Amino acid sequence: MERIKKATSYDAEWLETDRPQPLSDLFIEQLQQEVLSGKLDKDISNIVYANFKLEMTQWLFKSKLNNITGLENFNRIDIINGCTQFIDNLYMQGPVQTIRGDYKYHERLKLSYIKDVGSLIPDIPLIIAMPFPQVGAPHADMVEILDDAIIKKIDVHIDGAWVTCCKDVAFDFSHPAIKSVGISLSKGLGLGWNRIGLRWTRQTTADSVTIMNDFNMNLRAPAMIGLHFIRQLQPDYLWNKYRDIYKRICKDFGLTPTQSIYLALRNNQPVGLSPLIRYVAKQ
Repeated sequence: MERIKKATSYDAEWLETDRPQPLSDLFIEQLQQEVLSGKLDKDISNIVYANFKLEMTQWLFKSKLNNITGLENFNRIDIINGCTQFIDNLYMQGPVQTIRGDYKYHERLKLSYIKDVGSLIPDIPLIIAMPFPQVGAPHADMVEILDDAIIKKIDVHIDGAWVTCCKDVAFDFSHPAIKSVGISLSKGLGLGWNRIGLRWTRQTTADSVTIMNDFNMNLRAPAMIGLHFIRQLQPDYLWNKYRDIYKRICKDFGLTPTQSIYLALRNNQPVGLSPLIRYVAKQ
């Protein structure tokens, strides 16, 4: 289901420079086939929502490669259809700003003020990815950005889409500038075809996400599929399995490693490794 190119040789031509695709493997594809053949929990009652919120939260904290803290300071958890719904919901509420080099979706929408570090606009909410997609790691100026947001009274909303495919991420979400956090399973579990995740918010206010959750309007199938995957895969699955191959590819092609399993840097620009990782793994 994923759009990973199938490399036919161990060659630099298979490095993805345009829209690097998340890594999946044969076991993840086996889980996809189980979904298609109906091998899911048969309970389609509202308990699916509660189970997903509880089990995904517990799953995140089981990571031995990342240290994510501070989410206990948020008062509410909602299901989201991936981090893109989390972002869209913020756009619905008024002007937003983003940091240059963030998720390409912002540029394609042409709705946000795209700013450089140090030039944020006071009183306009900021959406920022953590980890940052341009570098496959937390933004180097993340602390400065958050502290600047406090001074300028900017509410910060963290797009955590990359958390699940990264290692060595130590981040405390309790910083007072951060008002909400969205984390999805797409990048870490090859689930771009079934976008599902959670949003944490400090305060409960009525918006499209809370209404969908309060009235049980979310589709049950994505939550059921998400549960099937996290029950079968450990949070650090891809890094634990493909770390050595990742290192080999970076060394062989002169790439700078990142904290993301499928992303490296070439001349300070991101390139995707998924096709080559799959190729080496099959040898």
